[in-house]
Amino acid sequence: MGNFARKLREKRARHSFLQVQTSNSIENLNISKPVVTIGSFDGVHRGHREVLRQLTDYARQTGGSSVVLTFWPHPSAVLNPGSKPALLSTIDEKSQLLAETGIDWLITLPFTKEFSQMEYDRFVTDCLVDKLHIDTLFVGYDNKVGRNGRGHFAEVEALSQQLGFKVRQLSMLSSDAAPISSTAIRALLSDGKVIEANQLLGRPYCLTGKVVSGNHIGTGMGFPTANLEPDPCKFVPGNGAYAIKAIVSDSEYVGMLNIGVRPTIGDGKPTIEAHLLNFNGDLYGQTVSVYFIDKIRDERQFASIDELRAQLDADRQTVRRWFGINE
Repeated sequence: MGNFARKLREKRARHSFLQVQTSNSIENLNISKPVVTIGSFDGVHRGHREVLRQLTDYARQTGGSSVVLTFWPHPSAVLNPGSKPALLSTIDEKSQLLAETGIDWLITLPFTKEFSQMEYDRFVTDCLVDKLHIDTLFVGYDNKVGRNGRGHFAEVEALSQQLGFKVRQLSMLSSDAAPISSTAIRALLSDGKVIEANQLLGRPYCLTGKVVSGNHIGTGMGFPTANLEPDPCKFVPGNGAYAIKAIVSDSEYVGMLNIGVRPTIGDGKPTIEAHLLNFNGDLYGQTVSVYFIDKIRDERQFASIDELRAQLDADRQTVRRWFGINE
């Protein structure tokens, strides 16, 4: 097992003892002094983790319970039914990442059209006060609650004084004076700025999926590839060739990955293909997690198969240099 895979495994082991309570409802939970924050937390990036650090610190200092209230499906999928959400984290990934922050409770409420129509004052009164019996609400710098986001900080603060709970507003965490946000991370990944995106995430961006059958053209060229099929809701970085690390059955590999339509040999259908430098065997049907380290180059069409093969060989040398691997 390589260092990268071992660190991931050790990280999960460190958090395995945490008794994170989970629920898909706010009914009859009996949480002691709930200190609550609300949001989608897509990607659980550095900005999110700073909010959760302050949440958990405050809860411990005051003898309360730290509670994250989030939603699934993502609100955009419900409010814009024809759209396809491009999320930095699946529900399972988000739940794991949130659990690793040390929170006491993770409540994932079903997000429905009916729920989206709830006015902020009713949401605060019925859900937070009457059912959760909230002690303190942590509100991000741009958080809004209720229908159409009408519940700004000032409105929620006024309600807190009427209903007897505390509210604290957090300042934004920024990088180079720009807010750290899921939108900014997606934009960087679309532009191939992987290192910058990973800095905002606080970890390498990951795609996990099953390996599906391909046309085996890469194998015939000396570059066998695994055709990855990730969760359809997952955001896919921009087209191009990338240096990656991959985890297969707790074993670590380095490699290169191409996202695009393979204009030289493809049929125009988008694919995600990984070539693992130090792997021998059949990956078909297995689950592979690939971690984006850097972009190598843009995707382009080559004049011949030989020219493509030469470029792939150059890409492989680039990956070897990136990871310090000798021939």
